[in-house]
Amino acid sequence: MDADVAARRLGLGEQARDWLAQAAELRPPEGGVDPPPASRARRALAPLGLDPADEDEIVALWPDASWPGELLWVVETMYARLADDLLRERTAWRDWPVLVHAPDARVRCSVLVALAAAAPLVLAAHARSGVPASVSAATLADTGRHVAQTRAMFGRLGLETATWIALPFRCGLYELGRLQYEPDRVHAEGAVRWYPPEEAAALGPEFVRGAPVLRIHIPAAGPLDPARVEESLARARDFFAEHFGLDYPLAACSSWLLDPQLAQYLPESSNILAFQRRFTLVEQDTPGDADVFRFVFGLPEVDTGRAPQRSRLEKAVVQHLEAGGRWRVPTGWLRL
Repeated sequence: MDADVAARRLGLGEQARDWLAQAAELRPPEGGVDPPPASRARRALAPLGLDPADEDEIVALWPDASWPGELLWVVETMYARLADDLLRERTAWRDWPVLVHAPDARVRCSVLVALAAAAPLVLAAHARSGVPASVSAATLADTGRHVAQTRAMFGRLGLETATWIALPFRCGLYELGRLQYEPDRVHAEGAVRWYPPEEAAALGPEFVRGAPVLRIHIPAAGPLDPARVEESLARARDFFAEHFGLDYPLAACSSWLLDPQLAQYLPESSNILAFQRRFTLVEQDTPGDADVFRFVFGLPEVDTGRAPQRSRLEKAVVQHLEAGGRWRVPTGWLRL
């Protein structure tokens, strides 16, 4: 199948076309991908942790004889990419096409069909490393949260954050209780900031570029209860040592939740401030308004006029911006 032809017939943009052209060079695992019949679709989707309404809609759209051949090829190509990245233990981030604006709902859910097909490969990889089934289930179920977030933000079924979800599907992230952990190396890129080389070396060998570090991510899973955070942090270092033979003495987090300006608006007893106090911040940071609107309000763009002001946090976000302030994304670290 030619990526140009498939993209044109399905109404996909240039980014999706180029991504498909590159992934089309891969050879799918033996047997390729053959989505199960609709009668077994729910079983295939179960690891993704979808909300019932989202699952129902995907099942109703499940691949059948009405699907164009080009779209079945897209699913197979996505599956090949997932399988290849998993096999090669790829750690670098890889962009995925954003299909949430496609008018055909089948196109928008094609990535979810591919993820469902790839889930057994991921679970088998976890099992080979002795990862507990409960950790595997929690890790892959983050998919459902992001599908729900996509619906809340855009009013339709899809997965806007396929680039993010591809990370746990190549064994690049694990959810341990309240927090998620991404095995990485110390570096400064994108939203991640770090110390200059001489300053990092003075802090110790675990701070130098290339040293092992766990990136902490905070899933949208309710309050940041301090006890649950503590329990998660206490598990992390031993988990990766036991199952992967790697020691991670340091963890880092780049998040708007670490913005010290929040202390101007939130009570000292807030869970967010308790979370902040665990970290030592790197001096540099990056802009965070867009992140705040995405994760606090579920809005794809900064728009104070659309932002509700129900909670103390929501009010703080809007008041800060209307007063001329800007939210930031600091990077902080802690020892495990």
